Amino acid sequence: MSKRDQEIEKIEKGEAWDEGDEVVKIEVKTPLDKVIPVRLSTEKWEELRVEAKELGIGPTTLARMWILERLRHKVRA
Repeated sequence: MSKRDQEIEKIEKGEAWDEGDEVVKIEVKTPLDKVIPVRLSTEKWEELRVEAKELGIGPTTLARMWILERLRHKVRA
């Protein structure tokens, strides 16, 4: 029996967790359901991509963060 099959068997028997395993709670967010196409020049796309990479996120995530930040700022003003 392969290691993978052994692990599957453990899970199916309800033996997937060890006594010392830590329970981690996660927050499930509402899925995003709207897409907006945004056109950028190659130069601006590269700038966005480089900045996002420095932050350890994807360029579309960074763009979304900036848009939401701007909308929150507008509400407060």
